[in-house]
Amino acid sequence: MQYERLLKVLVIGDLGVGKTSIIKRYVHQVFSQHYRATIGVDFALKVLNWDAQTVVRLQLWDIAGEENSSDQ
Repeated sequence: MQYERLLKVLVIGDLGVGKTSIIKRYVHQVFSQHYRATIGVDFALKVLNWDAQTVVRLQLWDIAGEENSSDQ
C-alpha cells in the first residue's frame, strides 16, 4: 500500500527578496534573475518519493511581497 501526504508551505517575505526564484529553482531546476513581481498568489507543486511506501506532494505557495509604506 502506498501512502500520500500533502504538505502546504507558505513562502513569505519582503518584495524582491527572491521567493519566486527559490521556488522555481527547487521545483523546475531553472534560475533566472529576471522575474516579474508576483501579483496575488502563485503556487507550484513538487512530488517527492519519500520512501518505497510514501509519496509527498509539496505545495509551495508564493505570496506577493508587499512594499512597506515606511520605505516610500
